[in-house]
Amino acid sequence: LMYSYFNGAYVQNGTMHDGRLVYFERRKLDGAEFDTSLPSFNPDGWTIKTPAKIQYCKSIKAWVFMHENIRKSKRDDPGCPWLLRSEETEVYDIEEVKGPWQVWQGVIETT
Repeated sequence: LMYSYFNGAYVQNGTMHDGRLVYFERRKLDGAEFDTSLPSFNPDGWTIKTPAKIQYCKSIKAWVFMHENIRKSKRDDPGCPWLLRSEETEVYDIEEVKGPWQVWQGVIETT
């Protein structure tokens, strides 16, 4: 997984998850929101660009980076399929998170 593809601005829009704000990826070109709708007439088969997000997951008590179209495994927790995660914490402000983050390195094995 090329994490550098997800660098850039993340903003909050008032959406909450597990009692904390969610931060959504913005377009790199102009910092605008991703257009998450398709035209009703779509002969070219365009696909929707889905933004990554950073949110708190109460189930693992950590802030996580995730993307709804990327999973580490078929057994991922559907509510919190993290790709990066903070250490366990209960802080409400992501800027208060201390300590190292765990990073999924894209190792895929058949089990």
